[in-house]
Amino acid sequence: MNTELIIASLSGAVALVSVAYSSQANRKNSFLRDDLDRQAAERNRMLERQDAMSRFRDPLLWAAFDFQSRLYNIVGQGFLRVYFVHPHDQLYAVRSTLHVLAEYLGWVEILRRRIYFLDLGNKDANRRIVALLARIGSVLNDDAYPDQHFQLFRSDQRAIGELVIKEGEDADSCIGYAEFCARLESDPGFATWFTRLSDSIAALASREGRHPRLIELQVALMDLIDFLDPEQERFPQKRRFRLNHS
Repeated sequence: MNTELIIASLSGAVALVSVAYSSQANRKNSFLRDDLDRQAAERNRMLERQDAMSRFRDPLLWAAFDFQSRLYNIVGQGFLRVYFVHPHDQLYAVRSTLHVLAEYLGWVEILRRRIYFLDLGNKDANRRIVALLARIGSVLNDDAYPDQHFQLFRSDQRAIGELVIKEGEDADSCIGYAEFCARLESDPGFATWFTRLSDSIAALASREGRHPRLIELQVALMDLIDFLDPEQERFPQKRRFRLNHS
């Protein structure tokens, strides 16, 4: 075998090795890029999930806490009996109670419209929050209680939630207390949705005993709060009181 043939053979072998190595390196780089892309996508999903839940979980958490707090004060502290002594205080008691209920329903409706933001990272958590919201809605809707005080049918729950939503460019929110009161005074169509609830609040002010619907509603709201704030970062344990039927 002459020298030129040997050199050509060696050159071919080197070329083949180079091609094989290059191909292998390209495959490794491709796998690495795919892995990095997957990691980046997962990070983006996690950040999106955190951002979404911080935008929607916290307002729902606060609304739920305000609502349960009013129920606790009505049942456990005689809030309505105290505030129904003077006409001005009576008006405040009715309107502020209506507002905390409406604000809670507003945030539930916002979440319902943006249901994909309820992705908490695992299916069990998703099912749990849906079950908690459904439980609260069922207590409001239930007609098995001794009377219809503070009863609100499911469709009416959604309607009131829709009425108090304030649409924004970046995200929806709920109207504040001042705007809520102004609309009760100036918008008969808006106020009509709250007439039955207003009558219920007035009836509860003179009712003897602890109403079971309000008790179960407050407990269901506290279950939601425990789920949304498990580390007690927003509301410490000393502020988490539960009503009972005794």
